[in-house]
Amino acid sequence: MSNPAAPSEGPLEVEHREARIWLTRFNANTIPKNACEVTFSRSSGPGGQHVNKVNSKATLRIHMKDFFPMIPKILHPDIKGSRYYAANSKSLVIQGDASRNRNENIQECYKKLHTMIVAAGRATVRGETSPAQVEKVKSLQKKENEMRLLSKKSHGTKKAARKGSKPSSY
Repeated sequence: MSNPAAPSEGPLEVEHREARIWLTRFNANTIPKNACEVTFSRSSGPGGQHVNKVNSKATLRIHMKDFFPMIPKILHPDIKGSRYYAANSKSLVIQGDASRNRNENIQECYKKLHTMIVAAGRATVRGETSPAQVEKVKSLQKKENEMRLLSKKSHGTKKAARKGSKPSSY
């Protein structure tokens, strides 16, 4: 079934629709691992002897030249405005060190990336308007136009009554 408003869609509306579809399919597991570079380092802060022996802090680096072609263009400005964006290297740098386990820290990084992209989508992409809402807006616009014409007619009648001549009809 096609959208009845589709022929009047502009390019911006098409971008929003495509971004909505992309965001519904996007999850932390669909992030391509080959576009990401993971490194490990020692965690900071307290933790006893174990912290000094194991490199468990994960740092996920995603270069924008590899990542931007995979996501809708409408999300690019919000992603560049993210706190994870490193302008010098033109990449996203996300760190995870909540656990002593490397795999859990990697998963934390991917979850942070997913959360950031979904938040950018919510902030940028407009929601889809339901057919009922479209009809409601049309009826309100029609009613507003009728009230405007009625107001103009009464204003004309009032002015014509002052002159003592017949009012012109619209």
